[in-house]
Amino acid sequence: MRSIVFVFFLFLSFASLAQTGREERLDSLETALKIAKHDTTRVNILSELARSYGGVDSLKCFENGFKAIALSKKINYLKGMADANINVAGGYLDYFDVENAKKYFKVGNNFADKLVAKDSSASNMKIWLRGKYNIGVAYGYEGNVEKEIELIAETIPYAQKMGDKLFVANANTSLAIKYGNISLLDRAYEMFTISQKQYEEVGSPEDIIYHSLSFTSVLSDMDSLNRMKSTLDIAKLNLDKIPNSFYEGPYYAELGLYYGKNGEYKNSLNALNRSYEIYKGNPASLYLKLLYQRYASTYNKMGDFKKAKEYTLKYINFNDTNHNSDEIVQSYFTLANYEAELNNFEEAYTYLKGYVKARDTIRVANLDNAMQKLEIQYKTATKEKEILALKNEKSEAALSIEKKKSQAYLLGGIISLLALILFAGYMFYQRKLQKAKKKELQQEKEVSLLKQQQENQVFSAMIEGQEKERKRLAIDLHDGLGGRLSGISLNLSKLNKDEPKEYPKAQLQKVMKDLDDSLTELRSIARNMMPETLVKFGLQAALKDYCSSMTGSDTKVTLQFYGSEKGIAPNQQVTMYRVIQELINNAIKHANASEVLVQYMRDGNKVDITVEDNGVGFNKENLVDNESGMGIENLRTRVAYLKGDLEFHSEQNEGTTVNVQITVDAA
Repeated sequence: MRSIVFVFFLFLSFASLAQTGREERLDSLETALKIAKHDTTRVNILSELARSYGGVDSLKCFENGFKAIALSKKINYLKGMADANINVAGGYLDYFDVENAKKYFKVGNNFADKLVAKDSSASNMKIWLRGKYNIGVAYGYEGNVEKEIELIAETIPYAQKMGDKLFVANANTSLAIKYGNISLLDRAYEMFTISQKQYEEVGSPEDIIYHSLSFTSVLSDMDSLNRMKSTLDIAKLNLDKIPNSFYEGPYYAELGLYYGKNGEYKNSLNALNRSYEIYKGNPASLYLKLLYQRYASTYNKMGDFKKAKEYTLKYINFNDTNHNSDEIVQSYFTLANYEAELNNFEEAYTYLKGYVKARDTIRVANLDNAMQKLEIQYKTATKEKEILALKNEKSEAALSIEKKKSQAYLLGGIISLLALILFAGYMFYQRKLQKAKKKELQQEKEVSLLKQQQENQVFSAMIEGQEKERKRLAIDLHDGLGGRLSGISLNLSKLNKDEPKEYPKAQLQKVMKDLDDSLTELRSIARNMMPETLVKFGLQAALKDYCSSMTGSDTKVTLQFYGSEKGIAPNQQVTMYRVIQELINNAIKHANASEVLVQYMRDGNKVDITVEDNGVGFNKENLVDNESGMGIENLRTRVAYLKGDLEFHSEQNEGTTVNVQITVDAA
């Protein structure tokens, strides 16, 4: 479980940038960009904007970063190419996209190496240090801790030589976290002590809080409770200086851990509850998993095994990929003990069986290694016996034939015994392997069945959506266009019946106006069914046309289109158009929005679509209640067809933002 704590605290080192002064800095940079006259200045500002928006606004982070890369290439600006690529890589790292982060770090670091080879000034060295340090962090996210420690340690002497004390303090703290993560607690304690003195000299309140909370985890593992409490007090002193700090949740989680270890269980639960209130709105937060385990530990020490069992189950069922085999085995064993304490012996037996199965699975995985070791031992023993027999033959030529026979018998017995052991081990391994394969096939059948059921649900929803669309079209034609044409028919009949003596100019003008209105409505219906602009000129032109048509005296719809639709299949373009069309209609008709912003950004085969309005918004409960309606369900179906994800962010009277992330077939 220690790895969860340290990975989270390492993430805090990047998230802490979102604290004091960011908004003012962003406003200052945006203003400077507007008045910048030289391309090199624009590259530097765009690159810094990408870095500052990292972890806060991904669209603006990548938009500014890619602009900086393109402009620096155009003017052959080496420093800009290094800095911009490293900052874009940092943006990917903020969202744990390690593959793309490493890709851009390698490009940026290559430019940074060339840059410092020409000019090793302080500003250039800072770019080089940031790239080297953060690619180490990326390796750490992949589990390559040795490579991460190597790269981070490499940066420290350069930073010390430059006199960058804050960088040295951050690097030492990162190394301390990594040493704690691999259970080198004494080494971690040493590094934390060094960096604490450095932060006291040059660190901000955020730096000191980050360091203190990271340090408490090591102190907890070392059972150094007095030092742990004093370190938490340092964190609280600095936390009080920052209202609504990002670190409030981690602080109370660590305080709950301290109280639990100190036997103050009521205080422990109160602290854990305060941390839970901060994270409960984000069920995917990794910190919730940590809190569940700490709740279970505290209730177990209190003797409340029912509560301990409840939180252990939440911990086991947490939807992430960080449960290792040892955690699963230990959790089954712990649940069996809880059930036994509650006199639920049947359930305890069930969990105990799960414990045995999980443990056997681990043993089967390790059996192949054991077999290989045994085979090596056998071959080594055989070879040693042969060498020994050869030496005896040379040095003791006078030995009797009976003695040689006895040696041969002994050697044969040893070989037979080893062969028997190998055969028994091999048979045991085969039986376990057959059971494991049988279980795997059963699981594959279950997964295939679930997948088929999900696909059936999606197809059913699509068919139902198509039927809804046909019904809506029929109503539009009958009630709208049909009504108009009936009125025109009546007016013409009336003219024919009255047989006017004079030319009926006014009546004919009214009929002509009705005909024009009918044609306009017919074109609107046709455009909604299949926009002609989309077929002829593509997605960008169709969206521009539609946004213009929806802009009126009361509503302004703005389109920002970055990238292109080139290579995207026509059916995917149509579906994207329908998604954006539905979102704009919802914003205008249901949210009463006066301003709607539509953003389309494409990078490779990734497309990000954002529709933001200033309407009345809604709360999450209303969204859940309305999910049975075909509007939201059709949106989800279309986005699922595009292999995408759909997210709603809204507050009542504060507008709505809808994010759609799509993976297209074209690269």
